[in-house]
Amino acid sequence: MGVPKFFRYISERYPLTSQLIEENSIPEFDNLYLDFNGIIHTCSHPNDEDAHFRMSENQIFTSIFTYVDHLFGKIKPKKLFFMAVDGVAPRAKMNQQRSRRFRTAKEAREVREKAERKGEKLPDEKAFDSNCITPGTHFMAKLSEQLRYFVNKKISEDANWHEVQVVLSGHEVPGEGEHKIMEYIRLSKAQPDYNPNVRHCLYGLDADLIMLGLLSHDPHFCLLREEVKFGPAARKKNNGGLESINFYLLHLSLMREYLDLEFRDVGRLLPFDYNLERVIDDFIVLAVFIGNDFLPHLPDLHIHENGLEQLFEVYMKVLPSLGGYLNESGTIDTKRLQIILDDMVDWDKEVFEKEYGDMNWFKGKQSRHIKELQRAKKRNSLVLTLSQREIFDKVQRFVLQQRGVGASSKVARLELLNDFPARDREFINSLAADLHLELAWDEYDENDQNIVTFCVPGTLEEPQADPENEEEGNEEEWVSDEEDEEARNAVDRVLDKYRKAKVLENASEDFDERYEQAVKEKMDEWKRSYYMGKLGIKYDDPEEMGKLAYRYVEGLQWVMHYYYSGVASWSWFYDYHYAPRVSDLKGVGEMSFSFELGKPFRPFEQLMGVMPEASKELLPQAYQDLMWDPNSPILDFYPQEFEQDLNGKKQEWEAVVKIPFINEQRLLRAMQAREHQLSADEIRRNTFGTSYQFKYNAGEPTVYPSSLPGFFPALAHCTCTMEPFDLPTLDGLHFVQGLCDGVFLGTFALAGFPSLKTLPYTSTLGHHHVNIHGSESRNKSIVIHIDNPHESRKSEDLASELIASRTFAGWPFLQEAMVVGISDSLFKYEKASIVPSKPSRVVSNPHSRQGLSYWKNKTEKIEGFYSRKCGVLTGEIKILLHVRPLKGLKRLESGALIKDYEDASKEYELALQLAVPQVKSEDPRYVERGPPSLAEEFPEGSKVFFLGEHAYGFAARVAATTVNSLSFVLAFSPSDKLENEALKEAVAKGTATQYLPSFQVAEMLAISKRALSRVTSSFMVLVTDDQKVNLGLSIKFEGKSMKVLSYSSKYGNVWQFSDLAIDLIRDYKDKYPEVFRILDRGGDDMAKASTIFPSEDDPDAKAKEIRAWLATKGVRDFEPVPLHCDQLDKRIVKEIEQLTDGFNKGRSPSNFKRAMVKNVPRRAVVKPEHAVYRLQNQRFDLGDRVVMVQESGSVPLAARGVVIGLNAKNIDVVWDVPFISGTTLTNRCSQYRGSTIEFNACLNLTNRQFISTVTSSAQPPPPPPSSSTTSGQPRQRFGSQPPSSGPGGHRMQSAWGGRPHASSGPIHIMTNPNRGRGGAQVNGHGPASGTSQPNGVARRPAPGTSPDDQDSDTPRGWSSGHHQDRRPPIPPRGGFRGRAFPNHGGYRGAYRGRGYSAAPALSS
Repeated sequence: MGVPKFFRYISERYPLTSQLIEENSIPEFDNLYLDFNGIIHTCSHPNDEDAHFRMSENQIFTSIFTYVDHLFGKIKPKKLFFMAVDGVAPRAKMNQQRSRRFRTAKEAREVREKAERKGEKLPDEKAFDSNCITPGTHFMAKLSEQLRYFVNKKISEDANWHEVQVVLSGHEVPGEGEHKIMEYIRLSKAQPDYNPNVRHCLYGLDADLIMLGLLSHDPHFCLLREEVKFGPAARKKNNGGLESINFYLLHLSLMREYLDLEFRDVGRLLPFDYNLERVIDDFIVLAVFIGNDFLPHLPDLHIHENGLEQLFEVYMKVLPSLGGYLNESGTIDTKRLQIILDDMVDWDKEVFEKEYGDMNWFKGKQSRHIKELQRAKKRNSLVLTLSQREIFDKVQRFVLQQRGVGASSKVARLELLNDFPARDREFINSLAADLHLELAWDEYDENDQNIVTFCVPGTLEEPQADPENEEEGNEEEWVSDEEDEEARNAVDRVLDKYRKAKVLENASEDFDERYEQAVKEKMDEWKRSYYMGKLGIKYDDPEEMGKLAYRYVEGLQWVMHYYYSGVASWSWFYDYHYAPRVSDLKGVGEMSFSFELGKPFRPFEQLMGVMPEASKELLPQAYQDLMWDPNSPILDFYPQEFEQDLNGKKQEWEAVVKIPFINEQRLLRAMQAREHQLSADEIRRNTFGTSYQFKYNAGEPTVYPSSLPGFFPALAHCTCTMEPFDLPTLDGLHFVQGLCDGVFLGTFALAGFPSLKTLPYTSTLGHHHVNIHGSESRNKSIVIHIDNPHESRKSEDLASELIASRTFAGWPFLQEAMVVGISDSLFKYEKASIVPSKPSRVVSNPHSRQGLSYWKNKTEKIEGFYSRKCGVLTGEIKILLHVRPLKGLKRLESGALIKDYEDASKEYELALQLAVPQVKSEDPRYVERGPPSLAEEFPEGSKVFFLGEHAYGFAARVAATTVNSLSFVLAFSPSDKLENEALKEAVAKGTATQYLPSFQVAEMLAISKRALSRVTSSFMVLVTDDQKVNLGLSIKFEGKSMKVLSYSSKYGNVWQFSDLAIDLIRDYKDKYPEVFRILDRGGDDMAKASTIFPSEDDPDAKAKEIRAWLATKGVRDFEPVPLHCDQLDKRIVKEIEQLTDGFNKGRSPSNFKRAMVKNVPRRAVVKPEHAVYRLQNQRFDLGDRVVMVQESGSVPLAARGVVIGLNAKNIDVVWDVPFISGTTLTNRCSQYRGSTIEFNACLNLTNRQFISTVTSSAQPPPPPPSSSTTSGQPRQRFGSQPPSSGPGGHRMQSAWGGRPHASSGPIHIMTNPNRGRGGAQVNGHGPASGTSQPNGVARRPAPGTSPDDQDSDTPRGWSSGHHQDRRPPIPPRGGFRGRAFPNHGGYRGAYRGRGYSAAPALSS
């Protein structure tokens, strides 16, 4: 079925099922499953319409890795990560695969030919053929190898992957990806130790996933997918990278409840027990009729024409008479199915009448009255039936009212209930055409009854003619209220003709037996045309028709087996392009089915079965000529041209591709004769493989070889084990049907899994015109009516009860919040302390006039949003809660975790009746925890970052802990300060741009302000053939509100330009003054080249010469960005990259120093997993130096970078080294060097906001002054701002809170005890032996050493023993090495993992 259409239909009928993923709104999941092929397609050919688009295989692989890493990072599964790539599919699916690949090849050829016809020069390298995403191709074999490498790397380097079992079922394993996943869930559910409340998240793009998720009968199940856009929004390209993609969760827990609301009313009529699980199973059967991957949809049953709603109505009508449900856990009861089909027979008759209602053939088959009607028509005379005369009388009154007769009762439209037979509908069309009235046939009254509407021309918003007889009328007579005499006479003549028409009084014989027989005969003729034209079979042949019906119902049963228990037969397929008409599905109750399991095609056999000749290069050479050689025994399988039949659909991709079905025996015979020509590699690719499972192993690391030598590095410290994975087995067990015992439903569902039942409500089904996807729905929706249990309560009482207590907002997607006030239409109530030292109490403050207006607007917006977007009627909102959402947990200095609510800037209003006071299941991620001991929190070997004044932000490994302090081995670089200064200087140069206002620039250049405005924008010039050449500089975009970095800016309403821009304009004016002379001319007409260059022999050539000159000035490479954007431009980013590349080349193990740091309090270090709590409120500026401190995600731990972009919720960073999931940040930096990260993922090294004191008595240093400015004005900083800050930028309340713990003594920075080196003065600084140092650092030389033994370049106050450490360094970890990726990056100096590659190994 059409994925977008089905998803749209479900989300509009059940409006609350989809949730946009936002910060802190994602439930906690146990298992994440990826239906992988959608990711491969998205990452490998994102722009098929561009004939010039190219991606290398290496780029495709890294793009896939990045996408997978992004999905994993969003969901963060706790137990299982299952990636399932499509293997060889059953024959029933191969029909669809074959159609898609033939259509893909044809569309690719058309795109290429279109570009060539335009004279475009296409790239030399061949475009990516997406048909290679098929089991058995060389591309898929390489992808499997890359994925195994990727998983090994992630498990070794990303802490979030350590506790998760990863399963990869590649293309070598037969079966579709989603069905491999469902097989795993089915078998797991059958195990005795299965947790009935497992939380599943399944990513994929197929609508079938909704069915598969529902039939699992596990309520804690969500589908993850990208945002689906419709209309104009669907055509807009996303250029913002992964971070800008919106993802949705489709909550099957809510869809289950909506289905219950849909069908539960029928439960009162059932002679057997109503069971929602069984209803869901029946729903899945009904949905198959709409269309699926294995069977065509029933004729004229389309989801966009309410086909599913029609099925629902029939199902609820006949269910009480069935004696039971339709679907018995995947086995269809054919007798009950026949009853449903029999009730659907009338659909064919309705379709027939709709298509042939304008024909008059049947009138001669009826009574003499109808014959008289026909004779009258031949004589050009008019005869009416009684019903037609009644219609005319109503229309006549309406017409006369419009021209002023009876003006007091004049109306704009005439509405009649549309229950007319086809004959009367034809009469209405004719009457309206004669009178030049407009008709609308598809409107509904307040009782949801179809009506037909007559309107004066021009007053109907969307006129739609009856499809039976659509005629266009002349609107002349109704152009204005003042009709001329001739127009009035024309209308009178028409009215007079109908008034005088003869009326037949006995029309009841219209529906006698002869009429019914005539209808049947004509319907038979209609069906003969369908079956012969579409299927090539004779309708009058009972054997052929019986076989067709049997194969279709057999297909229904095959699909149900496939959904519920797996493949019933690998070789079965539906061997027709179209389905039978529903009225011809007869004898179903007597049908029985038996399937032979068989075996799947081998990979090359499937390739030959689904590929077109255009993709022959994806096959082994031995088989290619079978597709094109005239002597090939199977040449007819590969037609070059073929028909595509939309068959009632609207989109090309929905068309039926009419190509021949594969004959299995002929195909296998032809291939077998050439099998001996296969190479050893091809033979391996043509066999089946196994799935693999991957787990973290904390033991001795191994080396995992590179999957792309020279591009990806070998994993020198791989801590991942990989072994074959076998699915759970039944071994005498049975599949569990329906719900498991012990499952939590409704209000008892686990946290994050919404339920409508958390509030009291009622529901109705009707037209509500919800707007889910940018336009109002024309279909029915289930509308929720909220009951307000607080209706009679007083605001004062509620304020005393609720203020300062928690509530849950966002219904039904509940999120905890703190109530800080309530308000009604008169007062706002808050708690305040009136008398010092006395408890606070509730006080009321009346609204100001402006405040009252705001309060009313807010209630209307809440009501409107829930009604329009959610299909929820809140009722009148009389009281609002003022709440602050839970931000997360805050880590105190003691190590305890407490809840942290947002400040006043994030406060918002919530309708009282939509607030849920308490929940049954708390989110375990936000449960407060007491302080752990240091030994528990920092076990030996833990990775930390130091927050002391010296070596701030450097990595360390914990060596020991006491009750109140810890010791660690620290690796630091003395050259780090110099590197940071060099970067700071480069950024300062690039951002020191001065801008002058446009009027001043125009005066400097001696041109008008109009000329300046035009030349700095796009200045289009017409050349021959109506082509356009842009001779503007394009450095400002007024309409798009965009600027060009380093060239333009806007202050208020005034554009400003830099020296670079002024010089460019001056050069342009000096070189081509004739262009500037034309800029002052008035008018909006586009200038012509011949007008600008009248003295040139070839004005077009001159225009193109100027365009080429502008290109040499870099104009075509300018980087437009939004006006509010704060970014470094490409020149500065390039300089930063060159500087860091130089640092990396000069960095070696000898550049790093190591020291043992003792007696450090807990607050002076940050653990990677604590960063999310401790670094929440950091501020950043462009050019700030940062270090990655989170041990999860795509960026290597301890990698360093520079901030090049500031966004509302995150920052853009260019890192010192490339890494596997790095991006170009939309072409702003080199490949694999950039990423967008959260504020709390890194530590700001330039603005050191968390410098910690290292003794209980010492005070932290003052904060560093901010030196970042732009044009003399401070640059805005981003990130959450705490309510108060401690000294040194250390946000004591926000980041730590509480009173600092006293340290057990002064901090000691010592040499490695294995080296026997001591402290000394450094470069003439520092104390003599035994003297005190700043920050409480004591320095004592070790026995047998002198102060001169100390390294001269060690930072002041530090000791080091680097030269005594002769152990060879551990090979580099993290980042990349080889030709494409240098041997740098990651966390390497202090411990294994993602490490600083240049740092020496540390002792454990």
